[in-house]
Amino acid sequence: MFYASIILILTGTATVLSAEIKQSNYTNKCEIPASAPRKVEEFINQCQDEIKLAILSEALEILNVNENHHTRAKRAAFSDDEKRIAGCLLQCVYRKMKAVNENGFPTTDGLVALYTSGIEHKEYVRATITSVNICLKMAEKKYLVSPNSLNEPGITCDVAYDVFDCVSEEIGKYCGQTP
Repeated sequence: MFYASIILILTGTATVLSAEIKQSNYTNKCEIPASAPRKVEEFINQCQDEIKLAILSEALEILNVNENHHTRAKRAAFSDDEKRIAGCLLQCVYRKMKAVNENGFPTTDGLVALYTSGIEHKEYVRATITSVNICLKMAEKKYLVSPNSLNEPGITCDVAYDVFDCVSEEIGKYCGQTP
């Protein structure tokens, strides 16, 4: 159940933004696609199979088989451990889509290609390019503080989650879909 909710949140970001738009009076600069690009969904499915056992065992160990089930409406409600798990799934997708460099750090070209695959809306593509550039600069400042910064276990998962979260937020801002 926990794992399924992470996947739902990762693939449903655009849907949540669409629901928020209907409740607001903000002017939209661009249209955010209703679902994740098909290629991303395929890689998410591959990565689920590849890392499912590792994620479940790590989650059970970290959470000590906590029987409390919490419904979370937004990824902002994730604990640090849940963010790490979601980030590891994203890192796997980024690797499969060739959106990271040899050290596992996301690349501008790779992320833009991933997030705009099959998208024809010019303003959304522009929003994505702007957002990726902003978010990668922030991630570089936060995570690339020494030559060996990315060698710490799990750090590339944290980078992937932070970049995904930032890009989602920035695209929403650019497209006029967040207050």
